[in-house]
Amino acid sequence: MWDLRFFIFLLMILHIIYNGDTSVGIFPSSFSIDVPFNKDDVDEETLKWFKDEQIKLYNEFAEGKLYAFYDYENY
Repeated sequence: MWDLRFFIFLLMILHIIYNGDTSVGIFPSSFSIDVPFNKDDVDEETLKWFKDEQIKLYNEFAEGKLYAFYDYENY
């Protein structure tokens, strides 16, 4: 019989938040990206690089200040 304790893995999601500007009709938005690697497989520099690149990509559509954070979920 399999011991399921050894099959727990970490799902990583990058959340990108755009506050918008409701005074001119631009409403807040958020985006979630399933990160294509595990936190334990890469170093902090790679995590920062990936986050910065995603912010650059989404900034083309948001025209404003974006911020992002990683969310780690155990399954």
